[in-house]
Amino acid sequence: MRLGHYAVVGTLAWALLLCAGQLFAEKLAVYHMSDIHGYYFLRTGKGGLPHGGFAVLENVLQKEKEPFVLLDSGDFSSGNKEANASDGRYSIELMNNTGKTPKNILGQGYAALTIGNHDSDFGAQTLGQMLGGFNGQVLSVNVDGLQIPGKTILPYKIFDFNGKKVAIIGFSMDGPGMSGMQLKKVTSADWEKLLKEIAAQQPQAVILMAHDSIADPRKPSQVLEALAAAPTAKAEIDVFLGGHAHLQHAQHKLGTPGPLFVESGSMLEGVSRVELDFDDKTGELKQVSSQYIALNPAKWGENKAVRARLDQIEDKSLTKVFASVPQTLYKYPQGPDAAPDVAKKLADQMKKWLEPQERVDFAMFQLPGVRRDLNPGSLTGRDLAELLPYTEYVSTFNITGKKFKQAAQESLKCAEDGKNYSLFAYSDNVYIEYKCRPNKKHPVKITKILLNGKKMSGRKTYRAAAIAHIPDGYFEGAPFKITKNPQKKVYKKTSGELLFDIVEQLPGRNAAEKQLIAPKDVRIKQIP
Repeated sequence: MRLGHYAVVGTLAWALLLCAGQLFAEKLAVYHMSDIHGYYFLRTGKGGLPHGGFAVLENVLQKEKEPFVLLDSGDFSSGNKEANASDGRYSIELMNNTGKTPKNILGQGYAALTIGNHDSDFGAQTLGQMLGGFNGQVLSVNVDGLQIPGKTILPYKIFDFNGKKVAIIGFSMDGPGMSGMQLKKVTSADWEKLLKEIAAQQPQAVILMAHDSIADPRKPSQVLEALAAAPTAKAEIDVFLGGHAHLQHAQHKLGTPGPLFVESGSMLEGVSRVELDFDDKTGELKQVSSQYIALNPAKWGENKAVRARLDQIEDKSLTKVFASVPQTLYKYPQGPDAAPDVAKKLADQMKKWLEPQERVDFAMFQLPGVRRDLNPGSLTGRDLAELLPYTEYVSTFNITGKKFKQAAQESLKCAEDGKNYSLFAYSDNVYIEYKCRPNKKHPVKITKILLNGKKMSGRKTYRAAAIAHIPDGYFEGAPFKITKNPQKKVYKKTSGELLFDIVEQLPGRNAAEKQLIAPKDVRIKQIP
């Protein structure tokens, strides 16, 4: 193990280190981000205060006193209106030009990135062309078949950062847009072989940069189990820079000493500053610490040059007010109904929109597709674009009543705090009753499913509607994966367009009169 010990540095300790920086030599600062999703701009948070964005980040980097590099763990290119409209090219442009300071070891720009599940939303060919314009390294140990003009994806690269050899490994995640490329499974034996190959080159630090979270129980890690079973992983990997779950934390998941697992939140609300501290005599890595820096413009300000470019990029039409939100519309259910409110409205609108196209028995919409709470106040185009940021198309498919019950049951979660939730909301002609049995192997049991007021038949085949990746079994759609006779049909109607339709059809003559409120009915009810 190269490290003598680790420390996760708190705010007070961090201030002391800054004051006494001359006592520690040979430091490298690694600024880490993940899941930017095209959130380039300053935006308003829950308290009504602005935060985030590349212009604030630039000022943070301008004040950095140590040599530094920038790394990204994926999902940088898809998710907001401007990112989607440019097929992610604005993300690449901003990443190439971030950190214009002599302290940036590259002079400017990110040193490396890996690929997240949403980076392929525009297709493998578009992703390859986009990454061809990235000035840093594209790293992934598990991506195969992606063509990037003028660039080769490497599983890892050993960089020379101011005379220090730092190995960076990339790990990517599968996504529904990855047709034309594949993701290989990386076993513990594969990790062992790779880490021994890297160790033979005697780097002074090893960083694993992954689009994967080790801290969210709703999204089990794809890499942690294999790493834990690889004998040298604990000794050879110094830092795990993760993402995907949009969480922010730093912890030792494999014990101390062992890798420091860092996740840096999402949507460029903040960044993690990970400091590698090398011994000034031997050059060996002796300590790793991490601090999360909130991108607060009241503290850091906004860089004028970056702000000017962002003003050119920003879609000004999104400032239009469409309606108001009188009460918070929560992403997760808060009351007796396990179905999320915004997802309920989208399921209803999906079924309504499809009625002139084909006969559909019911519709469903996934909770994770709604990215955040909608806070009280004016509802702008920006709010709507950020609520459902991805280009996800409506589809219809066949599903048996038996399969639907099994999938709906698996998608229901009984929470310890009693705030149960379903990963799906179903249209208003579906009613479900269920029990929570915490001590059972399968804690959720559905006792009743009604369709149009009548019991759903397990033997009958129904025509369902959902976003197109659900019947393919991606992400939260895994329980609904249809392998036999799906007869899937995809429409060029996106979830974002459904949301705009909902708002435009609200009663009222203008935005001042229109109000977006949650449905009042209970669709998924817990019984004793």
